[in-house]
Amino acid sequence: MVRILFCIFSVLALVVSNVFAKDEQNLEEIVVTATKTEASISDLPVTVQVVDRKEIDGQPNYYMSNFGELIRDLPGVHVAQYFPWGPPWVHLRGTGYFIGRTLYLVDGVPVTPFLSTTVNPQDIEKVEVLLGPSSALYGANAMGGVINLITKKGTKDTGLKVDMGYGSRNTFRPHVEFGNQAGGFHYYLSYSGDYSEGYKMNPFDVVWELYQKGQRQWLNYASLDNNNYRHSFYNGKIGWDNGKGTGLWFGYNRQDMFLDGGRPNRILQDDASEGVATLKFYTKVTDFLNVTATAGFQHLNRPGQENRGAAVSGGVVTWNDTPSTRSDWKQKRYPLELQGDIYIAKNSILTAGVSWVRDEEKRSVSNALTGVTTSKSEYTTDQTALYLQNQTFLLDNKLTVLAGIRYDHWKYHDIFDMLSTPQRPENITKDRVTYRGGLRYKLSDTVALRTSGGTGFWPGQALWFFQNTRSGINWREANPTLAPEKTWMIDLGVDVTLKDWAMTFSATPYYGRITDVVSYRYDPHPTQPGVSIIRTENLGGAKIYGLELSAERHINKNLNLFAALTLNHSEIVDDPSKSGNQLRNSPDYWGSLGLNYRNPDVVNGRFTVRFSDSRFYDDENTPLPYYHMRSYVTMDAKIWKDFKIAKNCVLTLSLSGDNLFDKKYETEIVYMSPGRTVMANATLKYNF
Repeated sequence: MVRILFCIFSVLALVVSNVFAKDEQNLEEIVVTATKTEASISDLPVTVQVVDRKEIDGQPNYYMSNFGELIRDLPGVHVAQYFPWGPPWVHLRGTGYFIGRTLYLVDGVPVTPFLSTTVNPQDIEKVEVLLGPSSALYGANAMGGVINLITKKGTKDTGLKVDMGYGSRNTFRPHVEFGNQAGGFHYYLSYSGDYSEGYKMNPFDVVWELYQKGQRQWLNYASLDNNNYRHSFYNGKIGWDNGKGTGLWFGYNRQDMFLDGGRPNRILQDDASEGVATLKFYTKVTDFLNVTATAGFQHLNRPGQENRGAAVSGGVVTWNDTPSTRSDWKQKRYPLELQGDIYIAKNSILTAGVSWVRDEEKRSVSNALTGVTTSKSEYTTDQTALYLQNQTFLLDNKLTVLAGIRYDHWKYHDIFDMLSTPQRPENITKDRVTYRGGLRYKLSDTVALRTSGGTGFWPGQALWFFQNTRSGINWREANPTLAPEKTWMIDLGVDVTLKDWAMTFSATPYYGRITDVVSYRYDPHPTQPGVSIIRTENLGGAKIYGLELSAERHINKNLNLFAALTLNHSEIVDDPSKSGNQLRNSPDYWGSLGLNYRNPDVVNGRFTVRFSDSRFYDDENTPLPYYHMRSYVTMDAKIWKDFKIAKNCVLTLSLSGDNLFDKKYETEIVYMSPGRTVMANATLKYNF
């Protein structure tokens, strides 16, 4: 099915192209994620993809309302979901684990995956995706790449915008934004809501099927009722720039959350909250030195409640809705960074920096009726880093050379775990040196070649080292001997721009290895049905190789076609029990095909077909339904029309269709796709 669709699309593109081809100029994208300084994509030897605000506005209003849906059409980017409980599971270049091998940034500042959902898609100006190991620039977790969510700031075009969306499952999405720029000052304020009766995130028939196949621990996940949710977002950014290289801005993103558990007295997010605050100052000290200083505060508080759950007798399930446990997860992060960009010569930039992050985390479980604490853990992590990078442009900017090195040091201290012996273990330190480099050569205005390579690492989550839990539906066993993951990857790409055909094409093969693969698994408790024991371990290693393909064809000023295809193979190696298995969440292929039509005088539209091969939930490649998640082909569409109702006022009416094939595919093990979603939006935009 996928091959047939791809062939049809390719033939259609070529036929239409030869008939209607017109030259069309593309504006050059400027990115910061790849080098921590402003750079043109055409000068970068590393693989960078950008989804800007125009592209975001043209995409459907997805029911899975987070940034993951915005980047699904990019080569090398595979997205799964367990919305609305957590962040999108973004897997880059077949590395297959979103927490440990993908790094998330908000306005260039590292955040945890869960904090990345603090930013509502309405407040995103653009998303930059850097593919390939990038620990030499950003530190831990950047093994498959980096995702940078760049939030909006006030401009002269921001004005006042009021948007109301309503759709399937009685979902309301109000949004109000207000911003402007006056001289060197700018400000932006917004509120967004996402309120829905929800759907059954874990349908009973799904977990019952697993129960009958021996996976009894999933039964307590069952949603007997819809998991309704209420999410509110608040965003603000204010700043000043003197127009001569000196400026200051402060931004804060906050999300308040409630998520029902699908059964009485089960609450997955009980009035939870999270926020990301950033203060950035930059100045041009001399003609050859720019300095940037960044400070931040990030917080997360996610309380929840479980009930006693299910009991099975004679094949009959009964439910006990009595509250059983209360859990609380709190986290505070304090990032600091100082960076200098030294212009050694007209064609060379040396970037040097130092960063420090303190991460304070507390987790506890208590009896919901008596309040007695049954497990509790606390730990603080200090991450210190020094980095150095050089960019050199030679041969009249035809040749770009990039090289970087970074040293990272971790210290885990003030550790406490109530169920460990001793409860306060000694401090643990870890460190790592990482590298990356690349070359890009422009053979002509039509063809450019690039190659890059880098190393990455991930030390693992602190709770995996220290936390033991023996209550609730998820127990944990600490593994203080867990070794950090190490990775390296190389790629070789070609970018082709055919101006006469208004067409661009890119192909990037890649190859990499991971050693000491960190893996976790949910084991059924041997004597307590419905309880999982979460265990972590190091596997031998993994090899990853693939090919990223993308193409875009501008037929005329109104119509363009696009396609992306990733062919990938991720295999566990050098492990006695799992060699030959597929690395979790690493399908053999995925991609998208689509077209955009923009004609303000008539109507605007977007049509996209997305597809993915099957994938496994675990590194054991358990041959069970939902552990082996099905392949899928699905379709999205959006049509919209702008109406000018006054000199500075535009009304936009739109209709979105998400998952039009109504596929019930597994998005992440027992978390299911909600099926077809239809949403209508009315947007009023007023420019001052």
